[in-house]
Amino acid sequence: MPKSIRRDLSLRIGLVIFLVSLVIGVAYYSYAVAQHQKTFRKFVEQQTDHIAETFTLQLWLFDLQTTRQLCQIFSEDPSLVGLLLLDQNGEVVFQKEVVGSWPHPLKVRRQLRYGGEKLVGHLEIVYANTNWQMQRKNILLVGLFMAAGTIFGSLLFINILLRRHLAKPLENLRADMALLARGDFQHSALVGQKAEIQGIIDAFNRLTSSLQERDHALREANSIINRSPAVAFLWKNQENWPVEFVSENVVNLAGYSRQEFVDGRICYGDLIYQEDRARVAREVAEASMEPDLSTFPHKLYRIVTKKGAVKWVKDQSYIRRDNQGLISHYEGIVLDVTEEVELEERLQQAQKMEAVGTLAGGIAHDFNNILTVILGYSELARDDTPAGSDIARELDQVIEAGNRAKELVKQILAFSRQARVERIPLQLQSLIKEALKMLRSSIPTTIEITDEIDSRCGPVLVDPTQVHQVLMNLCTNAAHAMEKSGGVLRVALRSAVVDRENCPPTVDLEPGEYTVLAVSDTGTGIAPEVLPKIFNPYFTTKTVDKGTGMGLAITHGIVADYGGAISVDSQVGHGTTFQVYLPVARQEQLPAAEDGGELPVGRERILFVDDEELLAEMGGEMLARLGYNVTTRRSSLAALATFQERPTDFDLVITDQTMPDMTGLDLARRLLRIRPDIPIILCTGYSNLVDEKKAKSCGVKEFALKPLTKSMVAKLVRKVLGEARQA
Repeated sequence: MPKSIRRDLSLRIGLVIFLVSLVIGVAYYSYAVAQHQKTFRKFVEQQTDHIAETFTLQLWLFDLQTTRQLCQIFSEDPSLVGLLLLDQNGEVVFQKEVVGSWPHPLKVRRQLRYGGEKLVGHLEIVYANTNWQMQRKNILLVGLFMAAGTIFGSLLFINILLRRHLAKPLENLRADMALLARGDFQHSALVGQKAEIQGIIDAFNRLTSSLQERDHALREANSIINRSPAVAFLWKNQENWPVEFVSENVVNLAGYSRQEFVDGRICYGDLIYQEDRARVAREVAEASMEPDLSTFPHKLYRIVTKKGAVKWVKDQSYIRRDNQGLISHYEGIVLDVTEEVELEERLQQAQKMEAVGTLAGGIAHDFNNILTVILGYSELARDDTPAGSDIARELDQVIEAGNRAKELVKQILAFSRQARVERIPLQLQSLIKEALKMLRSSIPTTIEITDEIDSRCGPVLVDPTQVHQVLMNLCTNAAHAMEKSGGVLRVALRSAVVDRENCPPTVDLEPGEYTVLAVSDTGTGIAPEVLPKIFNPYFTTKTVDKGTGMGLAITHGIVADYGGAISVDSQVGHGTTFQVYLPVARQEQLPAAEDGGELPVGRERILFVDDEELLAEMGGEMLARLGYNVTTRRSSLAALATFQERPTDFDLVITDQTMPDMTGLDLARRLLRIRPDIPIILCTGYSNLVDEKKAKSCGVKEFALKPLTKSMVAKLVRKVLGEARQA
């Protein structure tokens, strides 16, 4: 809520008054204290002079008894806290010692001379200002009351002035503007204010007059020529663009009759899609500011028909002005271009996927190199750490996270169609758990996620990335259905045996054992007339920023490619359930159990080539720990020079693909010319220039994708060296 001008000014002026009052109060206090001290000293001096005269006469008469009596009388004064009287020989006649501490004591000494000449004694008196605390408190109270009174009075006076001369006129002006906003152009603001406020009121009245003139001129216009077979409109230059004329064929475009527009039951602004209205209005406003402009095109925008369908339209508008040059109407030729827009969107989507693929390749190369370093050094560190220690467990967590990141790169490449799909026997339980963790952070907390996963479900022969995409597509759609009202998203995994008798009626499946992935929501549901279209490419009921209409089409294609099927059950207002049937992998499709023994080692000589320093050092260290004699080079040219000097000193070459000056594949060709029998392993984070088939056609023995783990390196090196020895 905006701040009040009156309140803001009152606070600022009040702060200034407070600071001034504070300075005055401090000055007053300092002055009062100084005056009090001056008065007290004068009093003490006078008292001391009086006592000194009295004692001088008595000491000159040598009447010590009377003198002591007088001293006793004077010492009874509570403010006289110390008194010392000496005769002319320095002998003590009377003494009252100062006892305790006193505020601001004042000590005064006098020589006692009779007649101003003869020295008869010495006097020392100590006075204490016993009422100082009370007097200082009174001074402070007086100062505070003065400051408070000044501040309160000043603020009250300023507030009254601001209320009368600023706030009230502005409130009146705001009420006048509210009338103007409701269309009351006959009302004018009052005059007779101060110059600054009056300037604003004059501007307001000029605005009101201008709007009144435009409104009057707008109501006089009554015709338009039908310019084309497209729908012709004549809009008033008013809020929401009321329609004064429209061609009869508007019913084909919008579903509303001509009379509904002309009678004002529907305005053209109501027809425009909600999210496009502000932009269209801005385009009209900007064009209207050009005095010489008579026609302007709109960017394509959407309209909503009477039945709720969304159409894209092209609008060429014309500006009509009255005799005074003021805009009275807008003419428009509106053409349905929905089919053209859909075709263009499909083309853009294809181009976007191509761009994503290029970007994904670059990300994959750099990220896989980084992951190679992280995983490699983590494994080396774990080897140096006692088994079962906290550090070893923490390193295992780092390695696990690195492997997750490796799978994420695969997902990116698969999404952009830059990696070939590899089907492996997969237990879906862990994949679902990981996907739900990721999903939890991306959907509103008003949506509860539950799962019911049967651990006994058999493995399925799939690509993990594609199944992850299927699950995320279904869960994202479910979350969108519950975005406004919240609800429960339930993911279940179960086994099912399908035969001719119990095959679900909405799917076509071969008899056999299936793993069923079910995703349910308690959202809005899918209308019966929409349900048959949901798997069609580019069909969507969402807004542009929520989806492209490809999610369910891709999901259906992936599942069908695996020999599975998708069934859907939905009730409007109650929710939707998708069930994905995936055939359980046959026994012959399951991989043989891997040997869980120690990693293979060796003592052969290896030339390791990578242009990144960390990768070169890590690769050399990893191979050395496997027992190999390693020579590392950080450039393909240096590696070539080393191999040319000593071609028989190496049993194996491991080289990166993407390097400056010369790629790994070109280096392999050069090395094979020097020594055709040298086995070579080509590694890459990602490259669109070479794949396994192309690499092996050039004489490379193995092609490996980063990130490389110690286990992968050990087995791959041993395999290549074993094959080379047999050859």
